[in-house]
Amino acid sequence: MEKKDYLNNVSYLSVDAILNGIRSGIVTFKELQETGEFTREKQNQVNSKLDGYAAEDNAFNSARTLYQLREFKRNYPNSEHIEEVNAKIVQKEHEEREEQRRKYEEIRRNINEYTPDELKSELGEEFLRNLCYDLRIDYDIVNNYDEPYLSFNDIPQNPDDVPSGFTDVFFWGIPSSGKTCALSAILSTIKSKYTMTNPIIETKFGATYRDSLVNIFRNETGYLPAATQKDRTQYMPFLLKKRNEKYYRQVSFFELSGEVFKYFYEITNNSRILSESDRDDVEMAFSTLNLLLNSKNQKIHFFFIDYKQETKGTKDRNNLTQENYLDAAATYFRDRNDIFKKRTDAVYVVVTKSDEIKVDKNKSPEEQTKERNKVAIEFLDKNFGGFMDVIKHRCSKDSVNFAVKMFSIGDVYFKKICKINHRYAEHIVEDLIDTVKPFKEDSWFTKKLKS
Repeated sequence: MEKKDYLNNVSYLSVDAILNGIRSGIVTFKELQETGEFTREKQNQVNSKLDGYAAEDNAFNSARTLYQLREFKRNYPNSEHIEEVNAKIVQKEHEEREEQRRKYEEIRRNINEYTPDELKSELGEEFLRNLCYDLRIDYDIVNNYDEPYLSFNDIPQNPDDVPSGFTDVFFWGIPSSGKTCALSAILSTIKSKYTMTNPIIETKFGATYRDSLVNIFRNETGYLPAATQKDRTQYMPFLLKKRNEKYYRQVSFFELSGEVFKYFYEITNNSRILSESDRDDVEMAFSTLNLLLNSKNQKIHFFFIDYKQETKGTKDRNNLTQENYLDAAATYFRDRNDIFKKRTDAVYVVVTKSDEIKVDKNKSPEEQTKERNKVAIEFLDKNFGGFMDVIKHRCSKDSVNFAVKMFSIGDVYFKKICKINHRYAEHIVEDLIDTVKPFKEDSWFTKKLKS
């Protein structure tokens, strides 16, 4: 119809016909009013429907998200916009699936950048379940994460406390270097693949702490402990042998507080960076360190360096890096040239999180290992050249075996959950087995052990 048809027949036209003319722009509400034939009742009906259409149009124009489009479809199922809305919904659903797929692949590539709670909060529980299924991880293990509690024991206070005849194995590393997690993997590997038992000594140093670390990987998949729990120093003597071997080796693991490196930094740079609340503990750890370094026991040193932490340029609250602390340690060792001289059998620099080193996956496992070793050595020379030079020089001068080793505790997921890989830990244990001499003497010790 043309405008004149609306104006001449407004009294006979239905409300819907008038609405169609107004919404089509053929005629205006005011023009119809001026005819004098547009009754008040019909005007009210038309106005009411126009208000409804205005609300519908506003809802349509403001519908941007998938949720809003679905709400519009639910509220206005017979809308003239419904075909356009349906098309937008299909497009949005496709975009959402693509975004989910992209996010899913991103998370799989960087699985250790998210906690389970972060993923559930952002993407939902079903997303996390599907991710665990694809990674072949028990969802219940992930969902029921509970940070392990580590129980601490006393440490030696004077020379008489240090058991004689042991090889003291020192584990060095700045806070968050992966030292405690590596120690847990090593002890768990010893427990599962070798024979480990308590020594016959009066004070059971570190027994509870050692068991706490072993139990982290009791089911092969474990929850990693916090980066530090006041970063305590612990001394753990035990007996070690291969299965079916006749004689034990007397070994004591000494996990040094990472804060000791801050103490090195203070000493070599004449500064104060330790918090006063930590100072007493660190000074006690340092006292125990000197106690063990000066003992007549044989010694092996493992220095743990975090590959990922350094490549990311991570700094601590003092704005210092792993390199800064290790340089300070190198200066300390250089100025006290008897540290390795006193009965040291071997020194190892261990690159932790070495699985982060990218290699050509098309190469054979042996070639990949060689490539990873090469990259690790280049990484150490580039980032810790001063530290490496001092350590290697001291070892050469004191005729101490020196080697670089790679280490990974296994596949870490969601920052805190790990499926243990025993391979790297076994290499370290085999080095200990080869280096530490079995205790063969027919003494009161072996007689008591046999009895």
